[in-house]
Amino acid sequence: MTANPAKFNLTAKALASVLLAGAAQPALAQAQAQAQSQNPVQSDVQAEPGEAEQDDVITVIGSRIPGLPTDGPVPTVTISRDDIVESGAGTLIEVLEDLPVATGGGQTFSTATAGALSSDTPVGASAVSLRGLGASATLTLINGRRAQISAFARGQESFIDASSIPLAAIERVEVLPSGASAVYGADAVAGVVNYVLRDNFEGIELSASYGNSTAGTDEGRYNLTGVFGTRIGERNSVMLVVDYFRRNPFFLRDRAISAESFRPSQQGFYPSFNDLFLQFFDQTEEPADGGCPAEDFGSGNLGEFCEVNTNAFVSAKDRLETIGGLFTHKFEISDSLTWYNDVLYQRVKSRGVSSPANFSRAPIDPENPFWPAALQEDIVDEGGAGGFGDYFGFPIYAWGKIPEPRAVEIESDSYRITSGLKGDISDDWEFDIAFLFGGNDRTQRGLSGLYLSEPFYDLNLGNICTDGTRVERWDVDPVRPDASFIGDTCEDAGKTTLWYNPFGGQTTQEGGVLDLLETQAERSGESRLYAVDGFVSGTLFDMPAGPLKAAFGGEFRRETLNDVPSGVAVATPDNPEPILGFSSTSAEADRNSWSLFGEFYIPLTDTLDVQIAGRFDDFEGFGSDFNPKIAARWQPLEWLALRGNYSTSFRAPSLAQSGAGVLLSSYRVDCEATPGACDGDPTEDGEALLSEDVGNPNLGAENARSFGAGIVLQPGNGIELLVDYWNIRHEDLVGIDEDDFIRRALGGEFRVVGPGELPTGTPGLEIQNGFVTDAHFQITNLGFQKTDGLDIAYTHRLAEGPAGLFTFTADVTHIFNFERQGSPASPVEQLAGDYLYPDWIASSRLRWRKGDWRASISGSYTGGYRDDPSDRTLEALGLPLDREYFVDDYVTFDLSVSYDFAEDSFIQLAVRNVFDADPPRVLGASANVDLFNHDLIGRYATVRVTKRF
Repeated sequence: MTANPAKFNLTAKALASVLLAGAAQPALAQAQAQAQSQNPVQSDVQAEPGEAEQDDVITVIGSRIPGLPTDGPVPTVTISRDDIVESGAGTLIEVLEDLPVATGGGQTFSTATAGALSSDTPVGASAVSLRGLGASATLTLINGRRAQISAFARGQESFIDASSIPLAAIERVEVLPSGASAVYGADAVAGVVNYVLRDNFEGIELSASYGNSTAGTDEGRYNLTGVFGTRIGERNSVMLVVDYFRRNPFFLRDRAISAESFRPSQQGFYPSFNDLFLQFFDQTEEPADGGCPAEDFGSGNLGEFCEVNTNAFVSAKDRLETIGGLFTHKFEISDSLTWYNDVLYQRVKSRGVSSPANFSRAPIDPENPFWPAALQEDIVDEGGAGGFGDYFGFPIYAWGKIPEPRAVEIESDSYRITSGLKGDISDDWEFDIAFLFGGNDRTQRGLSGLYLSEPFYDLNLGNICTDGTRVERWDVDPVRPDASFIGDTCEDAGKTTLWYNPFGGQTTQEGGVLDLLETQAERSGESRLYAVDGFVSGTLFDMPAGPLKAAFGGEFRRETLNDVPSGVAVATPDNPEPILGFSSTSAEADRNSWSLFGEFYIPLTDTLDVQIAGRFDDFEGFGSDFNPKIAARWQPLEWLALRGNYSTSFRAPSLAQSGAGVLLSSYRVDCEATPGACDGDPTEDGEALLSEDVGNPNLGAENARSFGAGIVLQPGNGIELLVDYWNIRHEDLVGIDEDDFIRRALGGEFRVVGPGELPTGTPGLEIQNGFVTDAHFQITNLGFQKTDGLDIAYTHRLAEGPAGLFTFTADVTHIFNFERQGSPASPVEQLAGDYLYPDWIASSRLRWRKGDWRASISGSYTGGYRDDPSDRTLEALGLPLDREYFVDDYVTFDLSVSYDFAEDSFIQLAVRNVFDADPPRVLGASANVDLFNHDLIGRYATVRVTKRF
């Protein structure tokens, strides 16, 4: 950690790049010398074994026309099955997280950031985002076709769940990190990620792996895979992939850097108490009286507290168990016509753990029989009362924390069935048409820490009898919350009062208390996709420089989403927080859409090729749009090519956005930004709101345009250098800008009423004594985001010599700018190099193969960025408040070694983060580290054995 901005200079960047490549250079130099001495005139790029066969079947992503050059006018990235195995990854998202083009801003998310809260990633889910623009701006395909969305959104952002695809079913991943709406769909704002499934396998392949960290904790994971394929007769072939994966949970407490929170919660298991009338300072059970542990006891501006290290509870990676597979069938009806079918299925069971929930201003009956005598005396002394009996009939309020972490379990079933025909129309034309059905069913159940608020207040006030009946000892208002004394008792009815015990760390409760408090709050979701698509491609006519090729096609889709929260979790005007510290979300939407597209590949001269494409999309409820694309490649010299592209995009709001219900959220009013929300005083402290995010039936579409340009250098000797500039502007973003909403509401655009008068689901504000005390923020089209940068890719393949076959690759992404404006009235943020947005990302790899041995060493570099600590965090760490802080650069190395003990059979050792580098400290993150851009788990070794029969 450093506060010196000079660390970002180009010298440091260059040094980091040299470090990444340093391990590769001696071996490369030796191999280069050997290769040149044995074959000094060879200049062709020599592929690694199996690579040529793979290239033969690739249709380059970015075009529907097969057979175009892989170094075409639009840059692409391909991750092969060998790359996946070599990485030692256990899940698909682990492969994608390593891509420089998928880094930045926490938009590519995994189960490392999952939890029970609405702001968390859905438990057991993951998704990839290109260029940091968001998962909903990245079009995800499977075998070039659409995939069903997750039934649970991330907040109100729909996404394709990468965890719903078995890793063993993937043949390769193709990435197009630029706009591709004209070819694949209007919503390919940031680009396309295409998962290509395995196919055409004959024989039996069994694989098993075990991995674990080298730390003392158990983060073990287990994987068993079977692949079976055969031909039935002369024209039928079938393949079955079965994959089982299990991973133990990994907690923040398991690593020294994240074990102790920089900013422990001051609402503790031993609550702080204040009657808000006689008392000035809060009081809690003190260590000397057998209460709060001495190391957790403290006193601040509001009085005494017993802090809690929330990092002791939070999982950094979910407990995850998946079982799934892929079945394919092909029937060659004739030499020119094939019927194909595939069924993809994945069942995911995962558990996420978040910090314990807070309760604030919970009214406690002074006559609760569990009040400790020492605490009564402290409250009497602080309030200057004659005795504790002076408080009877008036509530004493408590600020504390539920003594169990919030934990939920999700079961998810994802399935996809594709059936189609493809074949030749003539020598020059071929077609492909298919029907697709996909679905995702999810169920979420609470496991611990979910307490119903109304029973919690009633049990603290003596309103519940041991037989479960209720009396009106206190009239409870859950909105504030508050309570007014009435006086009825269970004893008056010949019964016994059942009390909650908020003292002694809340660990001792009477029988029946937890039965009334705890809930599973079961939530269910269902998404469906029905689609028919098809296209034809071939040669229109011959031109002097070559054939003019074309592709034409169309698609119809119907998508549905239904996300139903538990009834007990739904907020009402009378109870805005039905479960303490837990929010519900809901969505219900369906939509039909259709599209037509055309694409042309035009060889204007022997050295100049042009691709022109256009797509018309019509979305029910959001209108239609036409998006063009033009790309060109000019090769003036044999070793030099120039390329460029331009396209536009149109993204209709996702189903989770267009069909959004009510999502409980939180927000602290910024008085400086919105003084009207603070009685006109910008220096005041704004209210902390338990707010709502509500849907908007009048949402419009988002729009984008992208362009890029680059060079391809192939000077021979197996060297290729690609340098590409990209620029994307994304407008009319669907989202929420809280400050802008407050200003608009105060200006008369939304309802402004008194406390408790704003119905749930209605956008507007509640104001008391000039201060906003509640807000229902509405989703709308706001602002823009714009990013541009440079990608550099270097490949050096060496001719095989006595030392073996060497290949060196390096990829660097530098983000020049990342501007985002939440609304026209908000300032433009420059995010490149700012919090969670590293502006330099690089990776390199040296591969070696000799005989039956293979090995690789790779390095990854993530640049530093500006930190975003709160003043409270800095004060807790004793750091100055008037300085800027920066997150350090982060470098890791991975190693893979394998031995082929039989044909297509091998044993492999893969070690990620070989040198066990700790992630840098991040003051602005609640986990103390950046779980999106850095690796907390440390050195992790995986052994895999694969046998083919």
